[in-house]
Formats: sequence, structure tokens, C-alpha cells
Amino acid sequence: MYVRSGRQKEMNDQNECKAAFSQTDITPDFPVEMIGCYRKDDTPDGVLHPLYAQILLFERRTVRCCLIAIDSLGFTTALSDELRSKAAAALKTDASNIMLNFSHTHSAPAPLSNLNGQRYFMLVCERIGACLKDAISKLTPCRAAWTIGKAGIAENRRDGCSAVDDRLGALQVTDGESKAPIMTLLRVCAHANTLMTKSGKLSSDYIGLAREKISARMGCPVMIVQGAAGNLKPAGVDAIYGGEPSDTERIAEALARSAARLAFDAGEITRLAMREKEIELYSDVPTEEQAARIAGDSGMDATNWLNECARLRKDGIAEQTVREPLQFLFLNEGCLCGVPDEIFCEPALDAAARAKTPYLFLNGYTNGCTGYLPHKEEWVKGGYETFFSYLDYYPFHGHVLPFRKDTADRLVGAVLNVWDAENRTDAR
Repeated sequence: MYVRSGRQKEMNDQNECKAAFSQTDITPDFPVEMIGCYRKDDTPDGVLHPLYAQILLFERRTVRCCLIAIDSLGFTTALSDELRSKAAAALKTDASNIMLNFSHTHSAPAPLSNLNGQRYFMLVCERIGACLKDAISKLTPCRAAWTIGKAGIAENRRDGCSAVDDRLGALQVTDGESKAPIMTLLRVCAHANTLMTKSGKLSSDYIGLAREKISARMGCPVMIVQGAAGNLKPAGVDAIYGGEPSDTERIAEALARSAARLAFDAGEITRLAMREKEIELYSDVPTEEQAARIAGDSGMDATNWLNECARLRKDGIAEQTVREPLQFLFLNEGCLCGVPDEIFCEPALDAAARAKTPYLFLNGYTNGCTGYLPHKEEWVKGGYETFFSYLDYYPFHGHVLPFRKDTADRLVGAVLNVWDAENRTDAR
């Protein structure tokens, strides 16, 4: 009989991967203002579906990294960095090992609101902190498996465009001994804005309902992360005004049916790493004539935006530079990577095709949100997702126009550079 030496056991224990899942309710019990658009009153009149933050924690060779999914439209990058720093301190790791993903529900509290916005942000931080402690206490040896299906829940909302990232990416993490599932992660692409106008209540939209349905059928907790959904809406709802509360049930059930067809075969975790690369993105400040034309075409009240553009020109600022984290979670053959933008689906499909794998998932809504990021073909068409949204949300995003036309191509190139470098390292 072969008996491991003490040295061999120590080496195996160091290489062993551990995981844990934990979640916490982040629904406020005090007055807040909802973020989103097209409501007459942004003060919620109750709770339709509770809001959650979920944590998937890994530990390997004493290094911890975690993915945190939050039912929110998205924080600013500054608030996201603050939360990541707090989480890193709790885990005794670096902030680059903390990845946030926002569900992008349009029925969540506004973190910058004068009505308890800061109070709500602190509530989220405190509850996630407690959740991290719970996850640390539950770390256990694990195995994992990726699989992929078709989500079947999204439509492209841009005129003349039919592209959809319909991949239902799925990762199941199981107990290393019992083989029982610890949790299942699903990556989907569809705006969580079904209830944009038809409900004045706080809600996780279709995502919360889908988690409940799929969890009951799989017998384990389910985490859903939002992908490249900048130009994708839930199927069958209006592109501007959304749908009815019944549509959240319909979309959730469709997603649950798709998830039921997934099959997993968990194995040893041979690769686990988080990587972060900072990239610079550039946004031009419009001339007075350009700004007037954009404002006029939008049909919106652009007074504040026009004043901000004028201030920037007066200060001699012709372009705005935003430094964004491009973050990666590598696990075996799969990779979740993301930027703090509402990225269109086409760059995500392009990245996977050029990497020659369906398991490279480029996501938006990661570590904050700084506006829409269209690919160049849609950039030139203009419209709400490229120009008009900035007239309202420029203070939140930190720039007055979308990033330049070539930004999506540059982003995909940066993703592939990191992907290739990581795979070359593994090959050695």
C-alpha cells in the first residue's frame, strides 16, 4: 500500500483548493430613492423582491479571492473600490483579488442619492463584511466543473441589430469529499429592467426569481452574474418602458428551464487565479456645436450636461481619461473577465471567438459602472446607449460622452493579451 510522506501531504494540502458560498439580504428598511429611469416617483412604495449580495470565496496556497454578486444597478468605481478594499481587508488579501458584479436591476436603491444613499452603501458594506466572515468559516476542499447552454431570454434592443450573447455559462462548485454541490454560478446577458416603469417597489427583477427557481431544482444556492448586456433587453418587453411584473416570472421561468438542461462533471481545480490589468479609456469633450446637436437630437432636458461641457471647454479639457480595472477570474478552462461598463454583446462574442473558446466570458457591470460601451458599428449610429444616456448620467459615469469609437476593439485586444499570457504561463 502506498503511504504519502509528511512532505507530500503538506504539498498536496497547499495545492488543495477550498471554496465557500454565503449570501446576505441587503434590502433597506429605511427610506431610499430608486435608481433607474422613466418613473414618475423614485421613492419605492414597498418591496416586491428582496435584494441580495452573494459571495463565492476561494482559497488556495493561503491566497484568498472572491466574486461578490450584488443586486444593484451598479456603484460608481470609487464606491466599488471602497467596497473592494473593505472586503480585501476582511479576507487578508489584495483588492485585486476581489471582483464585484452588479445584476443591474433598475429597481434598486441609488447609492449617490441625498435620501440615505450613503447610509445604504454602508449597510451593503457591513452586511457583506459579515457575509465574508461566514464564508471564511465554511471553507472546505472543493472540485468544480464548467458547462455551457443557451439562455434564451434576451433580444437586441438596438434598431436593425439582432446580435445576442445567448451563452448560458455555468460553473458548479462541489464539496471535495461528498461531491454535493456547494453552489452553481450562472452567467447571463439581459438587462434587469423588466420593472422599469410598471412597479414602484424595490426588486431584484427576474434575477432574484430565477435564483429561487433554479436553486430549488438544483438543490444548492445559485449565483447569477450579469454579462455583456448593454444592448440586450429581456425578450418580449418594451425596449424603453419595460414590461409587467408577470414578465419577471416569465423570464425567470425561461431561464430556469434552460438551467435544468445543464449537466456537470466536477473535477480537480488545476488553475485558479485572479488577475487585474489597468487600462486607459478616452472620451472626447464635444465642441459647442457638437454638444448643441446632441442635445437637440436627444429631445431631453440637457441643461446641466451642456453647462458641464461648457465648463470643461473653458478649463481647456478636450478629452477625459478614465483608468479602469480589467479583471479576470481564471478557473480551469473557464474565465470570467469584466470592466465597469455596460458593454455591448458583440465584443464579448468577438473575444470568445478570437480566443477559440466559449468559456471566455467578457462581462460588464464589474467593479462599478461608467456608462455604455458600444462596438464601433453601433457607436456611429448614435442613440440612447451611445450618446443620450450621458445627458442624465454623466455625473455618475465621470465623462460626458461615450468612450471613443475604437474602444471596444482596444478592450478585446487587452482581454486577449491577458488570456494568451495566462495560457502561455500554464503551458509552462
